[in-house]
Amino acid sequence: MMSRHAKMTAIYTVILIVLGVLLNRLGSRLVAAFELPLYLDSIGTMVVAAVGGLAPGTLVGFVTNMIAGFQDSSSFYYGIINVLIALIAGMAYERRWFDKPYKILIIIPYFMILSIPCSFLSYILFNFDIADNASAPATLALKNMGLPIILSQIIGDYAVEIPDKLLSLIVAFIIIRLIPEKIKNIFIPVAGRDMSYDIPKTMKKWISLRSQVVLVLFMSGLGIALVAFAISYKTYMEARVSGFPGQYDIDELRTETLLYCSKMFSAILGLLICIVAWSMVLANRRVVKPLNSMAKEMGRFAYDSAEGRDNSVEKIKSLKINTGNEIEELYRAISKTVSDIDDYIDKTNEQARTISELNVNIVTALADIVEGRDETTGNHVKRTAEYCMILARTLRSQGKFTEMIDDEYINIIGIAAPLHDIGKINIPDAILNKPGRLTDEEFEIIKTHTISGKNMIDNIIKTMGSTEYLRMARNIAAYHHEWFDGSMKGYPDGLKGKSIPLSARIMAVADVFDALVSKRPYKDGFSVDKAFEIMLSESGTHFDPDVINAMVESRSEFEKIKAKY
Repeated sequence: MMSRHAKMTAIYTVILIVLGVLLNRLGSRLVAAFELPLYLDSIGTMVVAAVGGLAPGTLVGFVTNMIAGFQDSSSFYYGIINVLIALIAGMAYERRWFDKPYKILIIIPYFMILSIPCSFLSYILFNFDIADNASAPATLALKNMGLPIILSQIIGDYAVEIPDKLLSLIVAFIIIRLIPEKIKNIFIPVAGRDMSYDIPKTMKKWISLRSQVVLVLFMSGLGIALVAFAISYKTYMEARVSGFPGQYDIDELRTETLLYCSKMFSAILGLLICIVAWSMVLANRRVVKPLNSMAKEMGRFAYDSAEGRDNSVEKIKSLKINTGNEIEELYRAISKTVSDIDDYIDKTNEQARTISELNVNIVTALADIVEGRDETTGNHVKRTAEYCMILARTLRSQGKFTEMIDDEYINIIGIAAPLHDIGKINIPDAILNKPGRLTDEEFEIIKTHTISGKNMIDNIIKTMGSTEYLRMARNIAAYHHEWFDGSMKGYPDGLKGKSIPLSARIMAVADVFDALVSKRPYKDGFSVDKAFEIMLSESGTHFDPDVINAMVESRSEFEKIKAKY
């Protein structure tokens, strides 16, 4: 069933065609009334082709000449010319040549090119003599000057066509500009101007489906017209010879037959172009537009977020393609498929979140077990993990290390940070929980926890494969005690500056801050002010200055985490 919108579009299109034909007839009547050496019979064709598209425009041109043919039979055969005028006007409108008055001058050369086959057609239609039309006086004068008839016809036609088409374009331009955009928008489906969409670069070498359909239809119709021409030529000659035996010179008969068949071919070709144009309207609405709409929305299908996917699914469902053929079945299948894919991705993401949370909990529990051997640290792993995430976020907001720090980096450092002291599992309890200051030998043993942690995570990577999370955890465990200035106070490798992984430089600040403000058996916790004072004094020596600056900017967040645990 045709929708109400489609019915209204069809009614408006019929009205537009009728008005276009009337406008053409009015122009030709004015020319006849004032005996002007012009035609002005294509103004309506131009207006309708521009506003309504190729199909209505070609039909206006063809019908105009069919009506005029009842007064002057030669007009039947000029239908192809008015149809081609519709093609040029439609092309010009799509290229926005009707936007400015001066741009219509660009269209004139196309009409002048069209004038040449029109002159040849006139030469044939009038039995290879001067055509009886508006250009006849100029053509006759040129012939009398000694020019060949066909050349005289071409130049004479130019003398009329240039002012005729220029005046017609000016009038058409004014009418088009006076038509409200709201009215023009009614004819978008008929004009086929909503068919365009962004074709991927890899597909631009392809011929579009619309072009293929046009080519097939036109070539098929042209083939039929040529076959009809050949059959007409043969049967007309045979009919003349058998009906009037001996009364015709064979050369004269061939000339007469060729003239007759050429007239028929011209009329049929004009009708053919109209049929192709209207076939394209049907193909656009039933095939090209639905496929393009589906391709466009599928190409834009967003996988990046649940909201993006839901919006894409809704856009695909909102197309509401009702072609009543296999295209509609394809659309229904695609709609169901994308909806199922969206549901599947949501379920998969939910499962992934559950697994990720489980992994985080396992890692945190493992770190807690290790830290639990150190009776002095309490919630150290939880606090330092949050400090690291705060520092990473602040660095990004300050425009630091933006090539490295993104949302994924921030999440990963929060998960990897609890493993920074995983190597302490190999440190004897007597040293790990010694209430007093460590001896130099004991401190050397404590320092081995960085190498132990690195080796433990390296073994995990060998067994389970490398991931960004494991690589970051390895770097943090190994290098969070390095000093930024590369001094021998840092360990285990004495790395310097940016050669220390960023995650380890961040962890160094988080770890030391927590150690300073936390109570130990051998000391009371410092105040936040005192901790900041100490760490600022070591900016550029112990710590990366950029990370210290981020700590200063996010002080209030540090205090909230300290109070939380």
